[in-house]
Amino acid sequence: MKTTWIGAALLGAALALGASAAGAQAAREFSPTVQLGGQTPLKNGQGTRYKAIFKVYDLALYLPAKTQDAAQVLAMAGAKRASFVALRDIPADQFGLSLVSGMRENVSARHAAEVIGYMSDVIAVFSSEKMIKAGQTFRVDYVPSKGTSFYLDDKQKGPTVANPLFAEAVLSIWMGPKPVEAQLKDSLLGKAAPAPNAQSLN
Repeated sequence: MKTTWIGAALLGAALALGASAAGAQAAREFSPTVQLGGQTPLKNGQGTRYKAIFKVYDLALYLPAKTQDAAQVLAMAGAKRASFVALRDIPADQFGLSLVSGMRENVSARHAAEVIGYMSDVIAVFSSEKMIKAGQTFRVDYVPSKGTSFYLDDKQKGPTVANPLFAEAVLSIWMGPKPVEAQLKDSLLGKAAPAPNAQSLN
């Protein structure tokens, strides 16, 4: 019985460590650049979002210039894109709610008050779909002269939001002080994953 319990515990630890290490880099390779609003944003980093040990989506972040500073990501002028590929079926309404929750966690009360109406629009956009299927692509584009738009399989969903504070709120989901996943944040910033400590497994 004791041996079985230890084996299960070691397996659980190995799965957790494997998920953490794998989360440092997305399995899918994204294009190094994209065309957006007459500009050519560069891939700043990419990674995989995990929930427990399960892969949820691959994500790449495109910016006007590369940076490892999260504050610069939010403040940087120019076109930006967050490009996703679903790795499992995701209930669309739950995804929309999680985005709104992430925004509220990472912006000030004053900032939230400025964009609260647009947050409701995000929920409405994703509630129009039953499911984001594994393999489907979705993205968030910000073009300074236009605003923030959501796309599912290259089709725009919902209206474009002109307020630049909304784009900052959306990106704060991954770049804010309470990101959806710390390791994913580092991956999107192009930071190398820490080497595993072999001694910790002894």
